[in-house]
This record gives sequence, structure tokens and C-alpha cells, in this order.
Amino acid sequence: MDAGFTICATDIGDKPAIQGVLYQKADITRPEELKDTVGSVTTVIHAAGLAHIFKDIHKNHELFRQINEMGAANVALAAAEKGARHFILASSVSVYGPFTHGLYAEDTPCQPVGPYATSKCNAEQRLKEIAIKTGMALTILRLATLYGEGDPGNVGRLIRTMDRGWFVWIGDGSNRKSLLYKGDAARACVTMASSPATGTQIYNVSAPPCTMREIVDGIADALGKRPLPLRMPGSLALALSRNLSKLPSRRLAGIHQTVQKWMVEDVYDTSLFERDYGFCSQIGIREGLRREVEWYRNCRKSLPS
Repeated sequence: MDAGFTICATDIGDKPAIQGVLYQKADITRPEELKDTVGSVTTVIHAAGLAHIFKDIHKNHELFRQINEMGAANVALAAAEKGARHFILASSVSVYGPFTHGLYAEDTPCQPVGPYATSKCNAEQRLKEIAIKTGMALTILRLATLYGEGDPGNVGRLIRTMDRGWFVWIGDGSNRKSLLYKGDAARACVTMASSPATGTQIYNVSAPPCTMREIVDGIADALGKRPLPLRMPGSLALALSRNLSKLPSRRLAGIHQTVQKWMVEDVYDTSLFERDYGFCSQIGIREGLRREVEWYRNCRKSLPS
């Protein structure tokens, strides 16, 4: 590949149509299936995981644990057993927990909330223990919210909401968010795979923060649709969503959490990664959103509502 690597990918699905990439089908929750996937690999980038379950999320604790926590441990143990020298975990800034103040750095104590964040935090701890016992180098990349073509997460949901004319402004849009275009996330992984590593390292990875106003404006420009000038004060939205979330409706169960996430600041200190490896994101928010909207337009007939 362009970075000079020979790549062997693994997943539970059929072989992807990517030229020059070897492929071995395996389920990370079944350790016996992993033995042949890491046979002569020197570096493992573990990006598999379960995310973006918006319905009945609290009923899926065990599923998150099996895939995000135990699955990562299974891969790390198999890699160490076969002599891999470096394990790179694509983790998440969600391990810090709800944002309250300041700038979250790598030494900020983790206080995860919810099954996804908890499973990612527990995966980090398990891999640290494996790395100490086996001597395999471990790098944990705590990625900010990812977006880009194929995005099933919050940015993708916002694009669909705005395209359908359902968007209502909550607050004034001045709160900042940390986002990371998927191509820059891949570059961060390649940067680490190309570098010598010892011990355990942890890095936050994000593009510079942008305001919710910039995100909404970027999507609106890419869609060619301006949002309706409907505005709801933040305090009213929080009170209303809190009451709606108590109703016996699966659609409304997570609405209060969604409103809270919309209004909160979400900013992380990436200076350590920049200092140690000279890493900076290359795709700005407007260009990244333009690419995702273009992909969405080409695929929207097949996307979920």
C-alpha cells in the first residue's frame, strides 16, 4: 500500500473489494478464529467495535462488553502470542465521560457513562494489562467523534434531519465540538504503525474544535438548504426532553441524552500527539462535511430513517 505496508484485514463479513489487501474472515468474540489472522503480523490496528446503537442502548450492555471489551482483548492476546510487536487500539474520547469544563487531556481521569463508553474504557484497561504481561507495545488512540462518507453516527443523523426539514435550533450554536474526519483517523493509525513504539502510550486525536454553528452552516451549504429559523432556548429543550424521555416510547427514550450532547462543550487537548509525532488533521470541517453530504446524496435511498 502507499505507506509501504503489507496489509491483512479481518472482519466478520465477506472479503472487501480492496486491491492489494489480504483478508481473513474472523469473529473477534471467538478466540479460536483469530489464530490464523495474526500469524506473521508485526503491528495490529484494532478498529473493530460496536457503536451507534441508538435504540434500547441500555439493554445491550453485554453485547458492548463482548465486542468492544472482550473482542479487543481476544485480538491482543492472539497478537501477543504470535509475536506482534505493536498493538494500536482505536479507542474513544467517550472514556472521559460527560464533558464538564476545561480541556480534557490524556491524564484526565476517566469516568465513562453508558455501555459504549464503559466498554471502551474497560478495553483500554484490559489491553494495558496484556501489554505489561507480554511486553507488547501498546498505543491507545482516543479518537474524537468520527464523521465522513458512510458515517452511521451523530453527524450522519444530523445531515438526514436537516435534509428532511426536521431541524430545530437548540441554544445559540456557540458551544464547541471536537470532530475528526475518517481519513485523518486512518492517517493517525498509519502514523503510529510507521513509528517505533515501546511501553504504553495514550493520545487524544481530533481536528481543531468547531462550533455547532459552523457544523450546521457547513451541512446547510453542502445540502443547499437553510434550516428553518425556529429556535428553542436550551433550558426549555432540556426540560421538555427530560419529560419526553419518560414516556413509554422507544423513539423518545434517548431524546434527553441527545439534547444534552447537543448543548455541551466537547473539546480535547491533542497537543501531546502533535508534539510527539507532528500529527495535524488535514481535512477541515467544511470539506469533510461536503464529502459526507455528497456520499449521502448518492446513497440516501438505501439509508435508514
